[in-house]
Amino acid sequence: MSTTTTERLGTLVPEDLELTSAYRYLALGSILVLTVSYTTVLRDIAVVVGESSQVVTAVMLTLMVATILAKLVAERTALLLAGSLLIIGYGWYLAMSPGTTETVISSWDILLNDALSLLTGLSLIQITDAEVWATGTAPAPVFLSWYLAVRGRYIGSTVVGGGALLMLVLTGDAPAMTTLIGVLAATCAVGFGELDRRDGSLRQLDVLVVLVAVMLLFTLSVTVVPSGSGSPLGLDSPGSLGGLEDGEDADTIEGSLMNSPDELQVQGSVDLTPEVRFTVESNEPAHWRVGIYDTFTGDGWVRSGDTSGYDGPIEGPPGSTETIVQSYRVETQTNAMPAANQPTEVRGGITSQTQVTEHGSVLTERSLLEGDGYGIRSERPDAEPDELRATGTEYPDEIEDRHLQLPEDQPERVGELTDDVTADADNPYDSAVAIEEYLKAEKEYSLDVEKPDGNIADGFLFEMEEGYCTYYATTMVAMLRSQGIPARMATGYSTGQSVGDDEYVVRGLNSHAWVEVYFPDEGWVTFDPTPSGPRDDTRADRIEEERALGNPDVDTDDSEDEAVEDESESDEDENEEETDESEEDEQEHDEESPDADEYDDPDKGLTIPLPSRETIAMSLVLFVGLAAGAHRAGYMDRAHRTAQLHWQTAGEDPEADIERAFFRLELLLGDEYRDRDPTETYREYLATVGDVDERVERIARIHERARYGGAVTSEDADDAVRLVDELVAERSRLRGLLRR
Repeated sequence: MSTTTTERLGTLVPEDLELTSAYRYLALGSILVLTVSYTTVLRDIAVVVGESSQVVTAVMLTLMVATILAKLVAERTALLLAGSLLIIGYGWYLAMSPGTTETVISSWDILLNDALSLLTGLSLIQITDAEVWATGTAPAPVFLSWYLAVRGRYIGSTVVGGGALLMLVLTGDAPAMTTLIGVLAATCAVGFGELDRRDGSLRQLDVLVVLVAVMLLFTLSVTVVPSGSGSPLGLDSPGSLGGLEDGEDADTIEGSLMNSPDELQVQGSVDLTPEVRFTVESNEPAHWRVGIYDTFTGDGWVRSGDTSGYDGPIEGPPGSTETIVQSYRVETQTNAMPAANQPTEVRGGITSQTQVTEHGSVLTERSLLEGDGYGIRSERPDAEPDELRATGTEYPDEIEDRHLQLPEDQPERVGELTDDVTADADNPYDSAVAIEEYLKAEKEYSLDVEKPDGNIADGFLFEMEEGYCTYYATTMVAMLRSQGIPARMATGYSTGQSVGDDEYVVRGLNSHAWVEVYFPDEGWVTFDPTPSGPRDDTRADRIEEERALGNPDVDTDDSEDEAVEDESESDEDENEEETDESEEDEQEHDEESPDADEYDDPDKGLTIPLPSRETIAMSLVLFVGLAAGAHRAGYMDRAHRTAQLHWQTAGEDPEADIERAFFRLELLLGDEYRDRDPTETYREYLATVGDVDERVERIARIHERARYGGAVTSEDADDAVRLVDELVAERSRLRGLLRR
């Protein structure tokens, strides 16, 4: 099929340009981008929980094998190979997971439930050995998608790759930008594939570019990934605070800490929630724990593992413990179910709706309403500091596997600073105390902070001067893990206001985050690196403000006449040791404390904000799309024609200036009447349109002299240009008046 240059593009494009092969390469490139979009998500998961090189290697090898087999085996055989890869990969994951083969075979109902949970918002990071799962499952879709693409089956290839991306969207693991890039790549793959198959033209390419730009504009105004705390489909998960009546929970410490039992996103500035949440009667003060998180993503936390229904006593710590008996009364509708470390028994009508996590925390399947109550029996480790120092470092494999995890891209300077902080410690307990004291001494408490970019622990240590409990606890866990000490993030509520013998009123502003450190043969022991004095002062001030405003929800009958006492005495770490030595050495500690500035990034100091790569890429796509749309709609031709009509500069050649002036006259008459047919002479055209303006005739005579050998001067050229300028100015104004 041969077309003229004008028919093909309207611009100077060679007629013999071969486009079919170019479209094929563009389609293959789009499939490759789609593949990279979902495999990047899998790689990022592996970066967080393990080693990412296995995922990258598996994907690269699969692409090479698919390229070779695309020319050697039939499509039915390829389908069988892809299915085999999926079965082998999942089998490998099961074989590498904890438990015996008999356990795996007898737990197919659990495996099926996990598969369904992934499609309704369970993040892949939460499953056991997520990096093994990612490595085992990636080859199947990569192989089949690329095999079909190489064979020219672009729609089938897009369906396979898009399905893999969709699953990651449903699990909530695919970021919005990655999803957008994948969707646009899939659209381009189908479009370029059809252009390749139908031997399309560049004019048809305009349609594809415009479609991509429209999709981008739409996704800028509509969220790509459904929002929700842990559930992309908006399903409530046990333990979330979705039932709270306060509509601004996301901007409070309580909302950020208790919004989901599955994940915790560290935020920037937050506020305090002064309303009473529950009252508790307990024979001992404690932290009322709600959530436990073991996987640090760099900018947040995720709880891995499954939950199971409560069916009797829960296993307690292995060492000596003290018994804490609690009785809770709910004051505000909530899905949170607080319990002191370590709950071993649940009492009351709520037991049938109670879930137990693999970490030993309890969740409720339904909202707890005002007036509801339940009981908890907990066994809290009560080993003395000397006993904790003597526990050693022989940790169980399952503890090391889960609670030493750090992101693969964790900055090394966090560990280097921790080495200095713990230089004088010769056991995990003293290391934990040293880190706890360092954070209390070096950082100030504040709710008004700006969340750092990148790794939270690194940002808090080296970029921030102050923060609140989430930052303190996150950083301490990261520092402990860098020393090979198992630790985890815990969230819940501090003790609250004491209003009588063994009775406490707990408000939303008591929401808190702390650290639990594992000691062999003793269990999980609480450490709290957040300075208690400034924290308690901030809480007390907020309560007094609300009381002065007459807020009826900040007190119960027992607390309204009581001053809010400092919680530091009753809320200290359960493992804290009273020593005079620490007070004597306080000044020495301040003088010799490692300075985080010594480990600062040498590139730090750039203050001019630069646009991100995503912003640049999206802006480029929008610009190209708008240009293609304008070209498709004829706006670019119209703009070019208007510029030619209104603009002319004098040159050195009078004949060229006269030719240009007459061309402008043709454009003007074409807008008013019709364009000149290429078969018409200039005189025939002027006679046909019948324009009687004398200036048109004068321009025509000057043009004839210049065109057919008559002598023309620069004065003739200036005269022709001036006359055309007058006609354009007059008739452009007239058209504007007529349009009104």
